[in-house]
Amino acid sequence: MKQTDNMIKAEPGKCFRRKIDGVVFGDEIYLGTTYYLDGIKLEKPIQERPDDFEEIDIGVKTEENN
Repeated sequence: MKQTDNMIKAEPGKCFRRKIDGVVFGDEIYLGTTYYLDGIKLEKPIQERPDDFEEIDIGVKTEENN
């Protein structure tokens, strides 16, 4: 993973999954403030950090695509 200011980029062939809820993103994320998780508004927004995400292989199966 490479970080530049508020952007993180995954290694080739990988994408990101948010650890707290398992949502899969692309290979590039602009970090910011999250106000909703699973469509539910959070009482207190959270500031995203690179540690909130994990790199996974693009072909990994998830509940959404099984």
